[in-house]
Amino acid sequence: MKRLTMKDQITVREHRQRMLSLSDDEVKKFGYPNAKVLRLSYRLSEIVGKWRGVKTDALVHEYKSVLYEMILNGYDVNTLPIQDQLPEDLMPELPPEPVQAAIQRVYHAE
Repeated sequence: MKRLTMKDQITVREHRQRMLSLSDDEVKKFGYPNAKVLRLSYRLSEIVGKWRGVKTDALVHEYKSVLYEMILNGYDVNTLPIQDQLPEDLMPELPPEPVQAAIQRVYHAE
């Protein structure tokens, strides 16, 4: 096993660029159903980060829109990291568990 050194480190931007260049099959290794959901997850992180600085309704609306799109593209919302969540009272109403399960079955059957 190769021992990592300081020269092996990359920036967050470089890491994101590498991740965004991966194929659907490659991102599945990281727990994402497809590359689109990975891109959306980065967008969700950006939105929640902005919201922490400027708590606007527009950012909450955009957050909900992106999260719903992630779910509709096969994302398991139960794996949403705490740092990517808004306060409980601002989190969107999620589809019922059977609907989420049906979406997951469609994307995991591929």
